[in-house]
Amino acid sequence: MKRKMLLLTLAIPAILSQDLQAQTSSRLIAKSDWVNNGVIFTPVDSSGYNYSGGRGGDLMHIMKYDNSTTWKFVDSSTGYENYLNYIQEFDANNNIISITYQYWSGSTWILSSKNLYTYNANNQVTTLTMQTWNGTSFSPVAQDVYSYNAAGKLYKDEYNTWNGLTSVFDANSQKTYIYDATNTNIINETDLNVAGTPAYTDKYDYTYTATNKVLNTLHSTWNGSAWVAVSMNTNSYDGSDNMTNKLYQHWDVLSGTFINDSLHIYTYAGNTMPQIDVLQTWNDTSNTWDNVMQFVNTYNSSNQLTSHTGTAWNVVGVFEHASGDPMASYYYGTYDPSVAAVKSIANAGGDANIYPVPAQNMLHIDLNWTKAQTATIAIYNVQGSIVRQWDAPEATQYNSAVSLNNLAEGTYFVKITGAQQGQIVKQLVIAR
Repeated sequence: MKRKMLLLTLAIPAILSQDLQAQTSSRLIAKSDWVNNGVIFTPVDSSGYNYSGGRGGDLMHIMKYDNSTTWKFVDSSTGYENYLNYIQEFDANNNIISITYQYWSGSTWILSSKNLYTYNANNQVTTLTMQTWNGTSFSPVAQDVYSYNAAGKLYKDEYNTWNGLTSVFDANSQKTYIYDATNTNIINETDLNVAGTPAYTDKYDYTYTATNKVLNTLHSTWNGSAWVAVSMNTNSYDGSDNMTNKLYQHWDVLSGTFINDSLHIYTYAGNTMPQIDVLQTWNDTSNTWDNVMQFVNTYNSSNQLTSHTGTAWNVVGVFEHASGDPMASYYYGTYDPSVAAVKSIANAGGDANIYPVPAQNMLHIDLNWTKAQTATIAIYNVQGSIVRQWDAPEATQYNSAVSLNNLAEGTYFVKITGAQQGQIVKQLVIAR
Protein backbone atom coordinates (compact mmCIF):
# COMPACT_ATOMS: atom_id res chain seq x y z
CA MET A 1 0.00 0.00 0.00
CA LYS A 2 1.39 3.40 -0.90
CA ARG A 3 2.50 5.57 1.96
CA LYS A 4 0.55 8.64 0.96
CA MET A 5 -2.80 6.98 0.89
CA LEU A 6 -6.29 8.34 0.60
CA LEU A 7 -7.49 11.61 2.08
CA LEU A 8 -6.54 10.34 5.51
CA THR A 9 -2.95 11.53 5.28
CA LEU A 10 -3.84 15.15 4.62
CA ALA A 11 -3.86 15.97 8.33
CA ILE A 12 -0.45 14.43 9.07
CA PRO A 13 1.87 17.30 7.98
CA ALA A 14 -0.22 19.92 9.76
CA ILE A 15 -0.20 18.20 13.13
CA LEU A 16 3.46 17.22 13.01
CA SER A 17 5.12 20.23 11.45
CA GLN A 18 3.21 23.11 12.98
CA ASP A 19 3.27 24.53 16.49
CA LEU A 20 0.47 22.84 18.40
CA GLN A 21 0.06 25.92 20.59
CA ALA A 22 0.21 28.45 17.76
CA GLN A 23 -2.99 30.45 17.58
CA THR A 24 -3.94 33.84 16.27
CA SER A 25 -6.76 36.19 17.22
CA SER A 26 -8.12 35.77 13.70
CA ARG A 27 -9.24 32.34 12.50
CA LEU A 28 -10.21 31.03 9.09
CA ILE A 29 -13.98 30.53 8.96
CA ALA A 30 -14.65 30.05 5.24
CA LYS A 31 -13.02 29.67 1.84
CA SER A 32 -14.25 29.52 -1.72
CA ASP A 33 -12.58 28.27 -4.90
CA TRP A 34 -13.22 29.50 -8.42
CA VAL A 35 -11.96 28.69 -11.91
CA ASN A 36 -11.94 30.80 -15.05
CA ASN A 37 -14.09 29.48 -17.90
CA GLY A 38 -12.39 31.66 -20.48
CA VAL A 39 -14.65 34.64 -19.80
CA ILE A 40 -15.32 34.92 -16.06
CA PHE A 41 -14.49 33.12 -12.84
CA THR A 42 -17.12 30.53 -11.92
CA PRO A 43 -17.57 28.80 -8.54
CA VAL A 44 -16.00 25.39 -7.87
CA ASP A 45 -16.57 24.77 -4.18
CA SER A 46 -16.95 26.49 -0.83
CA SER A 47 -15.96 25.42 2.69
CA GLY A 48 -16.95 26.59 6.15
CA TYR A 49 -15.16 26.01 9.47
CA ASN A 50 -16.90 26.09 12.85
CA TYR A 51 -15.01 26.37 16.13
CA SER A 52 -15.88 26.35 19.80
CA GLY A 53 -14.45 28.61 22.48
CA GLY A 54 -10.84 29.66 22.09
CA ARG A 55 -9.88 27.25 19.34
CA GLY A 56 -8.74 28.68 16.03
CA GLY A 57 -6.43 28.11 13.12
CA ASP A 58 -5.62 29.27 9.63
CA LEU A 59 -3.47 28.28 6.65
CA MET A 60 -0.34 28.69 8.78
CA HIS A 61 -1.61 27.07 12.00
CA ILE A 62 -3.43 23.84 12.77
CA MET A 63 -7.12 24.10 11.97
CA LYS A 64 -8.74 23.22 15.32
CA TYR A 65 -12.31 23.41 14.09
CA ASP A 66 -15.13 21.27 15.47
CA ASN A 67 -16.82 20.80 12.13
CA SER A 68 -16.02 21.67 8.53
CA THR A 69 -18.22 21.24 5.49
CA THR A 70 -17.31 21.58 1.83
CA TRP A 71 -20.00 22.26 -0.76
CA LYS A 72 -19.40 21.82 -4.49
CA PHE A 73 -20.97 24.05 -7.09
CA VAL A 74 -23.28 22.15 -9.44
CA ASP A 75 -24.60 24.81 -11.84
CA SER A 76 -26.16 28.26 -11.79
CA SER A 77 -29.68 26.91 -11.28
CA THR A 78 -28.84 24.34 -8.59
CA GLY A 79 -26.11 26.27 -6.83
CA TYR A 80 -24.09 24.47 -4.15
CA GLU A 81 -24.72 21.02 -2.73
CA ASN A 82 -23.15 19.09 0.15
CA TYR A 83 -19.90 17.35 -0.69
CA LEU A 84 -17.56 16.58 2.25
CA ASN A 85 -17.83 16.89 6.02
CA TYR A 86 -15.12 16.69 8.69
CA ILE A 87 -15.67 16.38 12.45
CA GLN A 88 -12.82 16.84 14.92
CA GLU A 89 -12.76 15.94 18.61
CA PHE A 90 -10.26 17.07 21.23
CA ASP A 91 -8.71 16.02 24.54
CA ALA A 92 -8.44 18.16 27.68
CA ASN A 93 -5.29 19.82 26.26
CA ASN A 94 -7.08 20.79 23.04
CA ASN A 95 -5.12 18.23 21.03
CA ILE A 96 -7.02 16.76 18.10
CA ILE A 97 -7.76 13.13 19.00
CA SER A 98 -9.98 12.18 16.07
CA ILE A 99 -11.00 13.42 12.63
CA THR A 100 -14.03 11.78 11.04
CA TYR A 101 -14.60 12.12 7.29
CA GLN A 102 -18.00 11.89 5.62
CA TYR A 103 -19.26 12.37 2.07
CA TRP A 104 -22.68 13.34 0.79
CA SER A 105 -24.69 10.58 -0.90
CA GLY A 106 -27.25 12.98 -2.36
CA SER A 107 -29.60 12.62 0.57
CA THR A 108 -27.49 11.98 3.68
CA TRP A 109 -23.95 12.00 5.04
CA ILE A 110 -22.11 8.68 4.67
CA LEU A 111 -19.19 7.78 6.94
CA SER A 112 -15.96 7.29 5.02
CA SER A 113 -12.88 7.21 7.24
CA LYS A 114 -11.38 8.33 10.53
CA ASN A 115 -7.99 9.35 11.93
CA LEU A 116 -7.20 8.68 15.61
CA TYR A 117 -4.30 10.46 17.37
CA THR A 118 -2.46 9.83 20.64
CA TYR A 119 0.01 12.18 22.35
CA ASN A 120 2.87 12.12 24.83
CA ALA A 121 3.25 14.30 27.93
CA ASN A 122 4.65 17.10 25.74
CA ASN A 123 1.51 17.08 23.56
CA GLN A 124 3.41 15.62 20.62
CA VAL A 125 1.69 13.11 18.36
CA THR A 126 2.86 9.57 19.13
CA THR A 127 0.50 7.54 16.92
CA LEU A 128 -1.82 8.21 14.02
CA THR A 129 -4.20 5.34 13.28
CA MET A 130 -6.12 5.46 10.00
CA GLN A 131 -9.44 3.67 9.67
CA THR A 132 -12.12 3.22 7.03
CA TRP A 133 -15.86 2.66 7.47
CA ASN A 134 -16.94 -0.86 6.43
CA GLY A 135 -20.66 -0.22 6.68
CA THR A 136 -21.07 -1.16 10.33
CA SER A 137 -17.86 -0.06 12.07
CA PHE A 138 -14.46 1.52 11.50
CA SER A 139 -11.69 -0.89 10.49
CA PRO A 140 -7.96 -0.15 10.84
CA VAL A 141 -6.01 0.46 7.65
CA ALA A 142 -2.62 1.83 8.65
CA GLN A 143 -0.75 3.45 11.50
CA ASP A 144 2.14 5.88 11.92
CA VAL A 145 4.24 5.65 15.09
CA TYR A 146 6.33 8.73 15.88
CA SER A 147 9.46 8.81 18.08
CA TYR A 148 11.24 11.87 19.49
CA ASN A 149 14.79 12.47 20.66
CA ALA A 150 15.85 13.94 24.00
CA ALA A 151 15.46 17.46 22.60
CA GLY A 152 11.86 16.73 21.68
CA LYS A 153 12.51 16.55 17.93
CA LEU A 154 10.87 13.95 15.71
CA TYR A 155 13.53 11.45 14.65
CA LYS A 156 11.52 8.47 13.40
CA ASP A 157 8.19 7.90 11.66
CA GLU A 158 7.30 4.22 11.35
CA TYR A 159 4.47 3.47 8.92
CA ASN A 160 2.62 0.17 9.39
CA THR A 161 -0.25 -1.41 7.46
CA TRP A 162 -3.06 -3.50 8.94
CA ASN A 163 -2.97 -7.26 8.33
CA GLY A 164 -6.54 -8.52 8.30
CA LEU A 165 -5.43 -12.14 8.61
CA THR A 166 -3.31 -11.74 11.73
CA SER A 167 -5.12 -8.65 13.10
CA VAL A 168 -1.87 -6.79 13.74
CA PHE A 169 -0.02 -3.92 12.10
CA ASP A 170 2.83 -5.06 9.83
CA ALA A 171 5.90 -2.87 9.36
CA ASN A 172 5.84 -1.21 5.93
CA SER A 173 8.25 1.73 5.80
CA GLN A 174 9.94 4.31 7.97
CA LYS A 175 11.44 7.76 7.82
CA THR A 176 14.37 8.77 10.03
CA TYR A 177 15.48 12.35 10.63
CA ILE A 178 18.90 13.74 11.53
CA TYR A 179 19.36 17.25 12.95
CA ASP A 180 22.22 19.70 13.11
CA ALA A 181 24.42 20.03 16.19
CA THR A 182 21.97 22.38 17.90
CA ASN A 183 18.91 20.20 17.19
CA THR A 184 17.42 23.13 15.31
CA ASN A 185 17.20 22.04 11.68
CA ILE A 186 16.62 18.72 9.93
CA ILE A 187 19.64 18.08 7.75
CA ASN A 188 18.67 14.62 6.51
CA GLU A 189 15.60 12.49 6.00
CA THR A 190 16.13 8.89 4.91
CA ASP A 191 13.25 6.64 3.83
CA LEU A 192 13.45 2.89 4.23
CA ASN A 193 11.13 0.14 2.99
CA VAL A 194 10.97 -2.43 5.80
CA ALA A 195 8.30 -4.73 4.33
CA GLY A 196 10.34 -7.87 3.72
CA THR A 197 14.05 -7.23 3.20
CA PRO A 198 14.86 -3.67 4.34
CA ALA A 199 15.86 -1.42 1.45
CA TYR A 200 16.49 2.31 1.13
CA THR A 201 14.11 4.21 -1.14
CA ASP A 202 14.58 7.99 -0.90
CA LYS A 203 16.79 10.51 0.85
CA TYR A 204 16.48 14.27 1.35
CA ASP A 205 19.46 16.40 2.39
CA TYR A 206 18.95 19.98 3.58
CA THR A 207 21.26 22.97 3.93
CA TYR A 208 20.39 26.27 5.59
CA THR A 209 21.32 29.92 5.65
CA ALA A 210 22.92 31.54 8.68
CA THR A 211 19.41 32.51 9.81
CA ASN A 212 18.07 28.93 9.56
CA LYS A 213 16.20 29.33 6.29
CA VAL A 214 16.18 26.29 3.99
CA LEU A 215 18.74 26.91 1.25
CA ASN A 216 18.95 23.61 -0.65
CA THR A 217 16.94 20.39 -0.68
CA LEU A 218 18.59 17.49 -2.50
CA HIS A 219 16.37 14.50 -3.30
CA SER A 220 18.11 11.19 -4.06
CA THR A 221 16.94 7.62 -4.63
CA TRP A 222 18.70 4.36 -3.82
CA ASN A 223 19.64 2.27 -6.86
CA GLY A 224 20.60 -0.81 -4.87
CA SER A 225 24.20 0.15 -4.23
CA ALA A 226 24.41 3.94 -4.08
CA TRP A 227 22.39 7.13 -3.80
CA VAL A 228 21.52 8.75 -7.14
CA ALA A 229 20.47 12.39 -7.39
CA VAL A 230 16.93 13.06 -8.60
CA SER A 231 16.24 16.75 -8.07
CA MET A 232 17.35 19.87 -6.28
CA ASN A 233 15.38 22.78 -4.82
CA THR A 234 17.37 25.99 -4.26
CA ASN A 235 15.94 28.99 -2.43
CA SER A 236 17.16 32.59 -2.43
CA TYR A 237 16.35 35.27 0.16
CA ASP A 238 16.59 39.03 0.48
CA GLY A 239 18.09 40.97 3.38
CA SER A 240 14.85 40.59 5.36
CA ASP A 241 14.89 36.81 4.97
CA ASN A 242 11.98 36.89 2.54
CA MET A 243 12.21 34.14 -0.07
CA THR A 244 12.73 35.75 -3.47
CA ASN A 245 13.31 32.68 -5.67
CA LYS A 246 12.58 28.96 -5.56
CA LEU A 247 14.45 27.03 -8.24
CA TYR A 248 13.61 23.42 -9.09
CA GLN A 249 16.13 21.37 -11.12
CA HIS A 250 16.21 17.71 -12.12
CA TRP A 251 19.32 15.57 -12.44
CA ASP A 252 20.39 14.73 -15.97
CA VAL A 253 22.20 11.38 -16.07
CA LEU A 254 23.83 11.96 -19.47
CA SER A 255 25.42 15.30 -18.62
CA GLY A 256 25.88 14.55 -14.94
CA THR A 257 24.48 17.96 -13.99
CA PHE A 258 21.31 19.53 -12.66
CA ILE A 259 19.05 20.91 -15.41
CA ASN A 260 16.70 23.84 -14.90
CA ASP A 261 13.05 22.89 -14.67
CA SER A 262 10.89 25.55 -12.99
CA LEU A 263 11.35 28.81 -11.11
CA HIS A 264 9.14 30.80 -8.74
CA ILE A 265 9.92 34.52 -8.39
CA TYR A 266 8.39 36.22 -5.35
CA THR A 267 7.92 39.94 -4.74
CA TYR A 268 6.69 41.64 -1.59
CA ALA A 269 4.79 44.79 -0.69
CA GLY A 270 5.41 45.90 2.85
CA ASN A 271 4.93 42.58 4.66
CA THR A 272 6.60 39.23 5.11
CA MET A 273 4.23 37.38 2.77
CA PRO A 274 4.67 37.34 -1.03
CA GLN A 275 2.28 39.57 -2.93
CA ILE A 276 3.21 38.22 -6.38
CA ASP A 277 4.49 34.78 -7.36
CA VAL A 278 5.56 34.34 -10.99
CA LEU A 279 5.98 30.76 -12.20
CA GLN A 280 8.41 30.18 -15.05
CA THR A 281 9.62 27.04 -16.86
CA TRP A 282 12.94 26.47 -18.57
CA ASN A 283 13.02 26.53 -22.37
CA ASP A 284 15.72 24.07 -23.54
CA THR A 285 15.61 25.46 -27.06
CA SER A 286 16.25 29.11 -26.26
CA ASN A 287 17.95 28.48 -22.91
CA THR A 288 15.69 31.06 -21.28
CA TRP A 289 12.93 31.15 -18.69
CA ASP A 290 9.38 31.33 -20.08
CA ASN A 291 6.54 32.83 -18.06
CA VAL A 292 3.71 30.39 -17.30
CA MET A 293 1.48 31.98 -14.68
CA GLN A 294 1.37 34.83 -12.21
CA PHE A 295 -0.26 34.45 -8.81
CA VAL A 296 -1.38 37.56 -6.94
CA ASN A 297 -2.02 37.31 -3.19
CA THR A 298 -3.74 39.65 -0.75
CA TYR A 299 -3.58 39.56 3.05
CA ASN A 300 -5.39 40.97 6.06
CA SER A 301 -3.82 42.90 8.93
CA SER A 302 -2.83 39.59 10.58
CA ASN A 303 -0.80 38.56 7.49
CA GLN A 304 -3.38 35.89 6.70
CA LEU A 305 -4.05 35.09 3.05
CA THR A 306 -7.37 36.57 1.87
CA SER A 307 -7.16 35.89 -1.87
CA HIS A 308 -5.01 33.93 -4.31
CA THR A 309 -5.53 34.50 -8.05
CA GLY A 310 -3.68 32.92 -10.96
CA THR A 311 -3.32 34.56 -14.36
CA ALA A 312 -1.84 32.71 -17.35
CA TRP A 313 0.83 34.04 -19.71
CA ASN A 314 -0.53 34.24 -23.25
CA VAL A 315 1.04 34.07 -26.71
CA VAL A 316 0.93 37.85 -27.04
CA GLY A 317 3.34 38.11 -24.14
CA VAL A 318 1.18 39.42 -21.30
CA PHE A 319 -0.55 37.93 -18.27
CA GLU A 320 -4.23 37.59 -19.13
CA HIS A 321 -6.98 35.47 -17.61
CA ALA A 322 -7.64 32.26 -19.52
CA SER A 323 -9.67 29.10 -19.09
CA GLY A 324 -8.46 27.09 -16.12
CA ASP A 325 -7.01 29.98 -14.13
CA PRO A 326 -7.64 29.43 -10.39
CA MET A 327 -8.90 31.83 -7.76
CA ALA A 328 -9.50 31.34 -4.03
CA SER A 329 -10.95 33.64 -1.37
CA TYR A 330 -10.48 33.25 2.38
CA TYR A 331 -12.64 34.71 5.14
CA TYR A 332 -11.73 35.21 8.80
CA GLY A 333 -13.40 35.93 12.13
CA THR A 334 -11.91 37.22 15.37
CA TYR A 335 -11.92 35.23 18.61
CA ASP A 336 -10.39 35.19 22.07
CA PRO A 337 -7.83 32.36 22.51
CA SER A 338 -8.20 32.59 26.28
CA VAL A 339 -11.85 31.51 26.20
CA ALA A 340 -12.30 27.90 27.34
CA ALA A 341 -13.19 25.54 24.52
CA VAL A 342 -16.41 23.59 24.76
CA LYS A 343 -17.13 20.08 23.57
CA SER A 344 -17.14 19.33 19.90
CA ILE A 345 -20.60 19.65 18.36
CA ALA A 346 -20.27 15.95 17.57
CA ASN A 347 -21.06 15.37 21.26
CA ALA A 348 -23.92 17.86 21.51
CA GLY A 349 -26.65 15.35 20.66
CA GLY A 350 -27.00 16.67 17.17
CA ASP A 351 -25.35 18.30 14.21
CA ALA A 352 -26.22 21.06 11.80
CA ASN A 353 -24.88 22.08 8.42
CA ILE A 354 -25.35 25.56 7.03
CA TYR A 355 -24.50 26.37 3.43
CA PRO A 356 -23.27 27.93 1.29
CA VAL A 357 -20.49 29.56 3.27
CA PRO A 358 -19.90 32.33 2.50
CA ALA A 359 -23.59 32.96 1.76
CA GLN A 360 -25.05 35.67 -0.43
CA ASN A 361 -28.84 35.96 -0.37
CA MET A 362 -30.00 32.54 0.83
CA LEU A 363 -28.91 30.25 3.67
CA HIS A 364 -29.76 26.55 3.91
CA ILE A 365 -29.87 24.83 7.31
CA ASP A 366 -29.86 21.03 7.70
CA LEU A 367 -30.42 19.98 11.31
CA ASN A 368 -30.17 16.45 12.71
CA TRP A 369 -30.88 15.43 16.33
CA THR A 370 -30.36 12.03 17.91
CA LYS A 371 -33.75 12.53 19.66
CA ALA A 372 -36.88 14.15 18.25
CA GLN A 373 -37.37 17.61 19.77
CA THR A 374 -38.37 21.18 19.10
CA ALA A 375 -35.69 23.82 18.62
CA THR A 376 -35.22 27.57 18.46
CA ILE A 377 -32.99 28.92 15.70
CA ALA A 378 -31.56 32.42 15.95
CA ILE A 379 -29.11 34.44 13.88
CA TYR A 380 -26.93 36.86 15.90
CA ASN A 381 -24.70 39.64 14.68
CA VAL A 382 -21.20 40.12 16.13
CA GLN A 383 -22.63 42.56 18.71
CA GLY A 384 -24.76 39.74 20.13
CA SER A 385 -28.10 41.06 18.91
CA ILE A 386 -30.68 38.73 17.37
CA VAL A 387 -31.39 39.68 13.76
CA ARG A 388 -33.60 36.69 12.91
CA GLN A 389 -35.29 34.03 15.05
CA TRP A 390 -37.85 31.24 14.53
CA ASP A 391 -38.93 27.88 15.94
CA ALA A 392 -38.38 24.45 14.40
CA PRO A 393 -41.07 21.77 14.92
CA GLU A 394 -40.49 18.58 16.89
CA ALA A 395 -38.46 16.21 14.70
CA THR A 396 -35.11 14.48 14.39
CA GLN A 397 -34.43 16.21 11.06
CA TYR A 398 -35.21 19.76 10.02
CA ASN A 399 -34.38 21.55 6.76
CA SER A 400 -34.93 25.22 6.05
CA ALA A 401 -33.99 27.90 3.51
CA VAL A 402 -33.70 31.40 4.96
CA SER A 403 -33.54 34.67 3.02
CA LEU A 404 -30.60 36.92 3.89
CA ASN A 405 -31.55 39.78 1.57
CA ASN A 406 -32.02 42.33 4.36
CA LEU A 407 -28.80 41.45 6.22
CA ALA A 408 -25.57 43.34 5.58
CA GLU A 409 -22.32 41.69 4.65
CA GLY A 410 -20.30 40.46 7.60
CA THR A 411 -19.97 37.76 10.23
CA TYR A 412 -22.95 36.28 12.08
CA PHE A 413 -23.64 33.33 14.34
CA VAL A 414 -26.43 30.78 13.94
CA LYS A 415 -27.42 29.41 17.36
CA ILE A 416 -29.66 26.33 17.45
CA THR A 417 -31.09 25.49 20.86
CA GLY A 418 -32.74 22.08 21.22
CA ALA A 419 -35.43 21.47 23.84
CA GLN A 420 -33.51 18.44 25.15
CA GLN A 421 -29.97 18.30 23.77
CA GLY A 422 -28.35 21.70 24.17
CA GLN A 423 -26.95 24.15 21.67
CA ILE A 424 -25.19 24.03 18.34
CA VAL A 425 -23.46 27.22 17.21
CA LYS A 426 -22.34 27.86 13.63
CA GLN A 427 -20.49 30.82 12.23
CA LEU A 428 -22.00 32.46 9.13
CA VAL A 429 -20.32 34.82 6.69
CA ILE A 430 -22.37 36.90 4.27
CA ALA A 431 -20.29 38.12 1.32
CA ARG A 432 -21.75 39.55 -1.88
